Amino acid sequence: MKFRHNLKTTSTDNLNDKLNTVGYDRDTLTPGILHIGVGNFHRAHEEYYTNELLNADPSQSQWGICGAMLLQSDEKLYRTLEKQGGLYTVTVCGHNGINICHEIGSLIDVIWAKENPEEIIDMIANPNIRIISLTITEGGYNIDRTTGEFDLDNESVMRDIKSPGTPGTVFGFLAEGLRQRRNAEGGPVTILSCDNLRHNGDITRKALMSFLQAQDEQLAEWVETNVTFPNSMVDRITPATLPEDVVRLNSMNGTDDAAPVYCEEFAQWVIEDKFAAGRPDWEQVGVEFTDDVTAYENEALPA
Repeated sequence: MKFRHNLKTTSTDNLNDKLNTVGYDRDTLTPGILHIGVGNFHRAHEEYYTNELLNADPSQSQWGICGAMLLQSDEKLYRTLEKQGGLYTVTVCGHNGINICHEIGSLIDVIWAKENPEEIIDMIANPNIRIISLTITEGGYNIDRTTGEFDLDNESVMRDIKSPGTPGTVFGFLAEGLRQRRNAEGGPVTILSCDNLRHNGDITRKALMSFLQAQDEQLAEWVETNVTFPNSMVDRITPATLPEDVVRLNSMNGTDDAAPVYCEEFAQWVIEDKFAAGRPDWEQVGVEFTDDVTAYENEALPA
């Protein structure tokens, strides 16, 4: 599939600061990552790092990202990104007053659950997908703040437990996709939380395993030995993009992007190196890998 390039860039002589366009052939990319929750932070963080890696090392082309959107409210962004072939811009606002606009090409496909839920399930089961990453916000993990346990009484969760073939929640989709992956011998996979939560991998594991133990204990056993849940620490301030920001950013960058993002210059991503089926060489572009992220979380996150 060829992706349409709808961003109309002007001569860099007319730009306020600097525009970095995609420096690799997007037609060579294949999806190795399925990301659930395509919001502004994800697009300024994981997509940004992956785009930088692809620019630095085109041999990493097996790590294109397919974005999955689950919410009704995702429709506008889904339609926009689909029209633009996944392309969009991130403007990094420098502390020195110099802003740099990056055209992001690492997002090679988008899927909206309200339109094509089966395709999301198929992607989770696809053996070429070796990482399933998440930005679903703290509430998306469905952890009861009083008990610290996964809330099995949640109405949407209860529905998904009883109707596995037609999921609506993130854990319902993961369960059905992983079930099909197991049945097709699709191999191990890593589920990587990119939400700003302390011990986010442990939280993800607790939530998914609680769901599976209520729905399918045999699948829970398979997940125990075939899925890893690295903890990670993420950091980059990324505001919501208002309509007036779209006009401002496009004017400043000389682009015609209907889904731009802007963010601070500082970015950090520290990940436990516990990947079940390989990973991108993100360390080439500044991602830190460690055996334990606790020290980094203590520095960055409130107690």
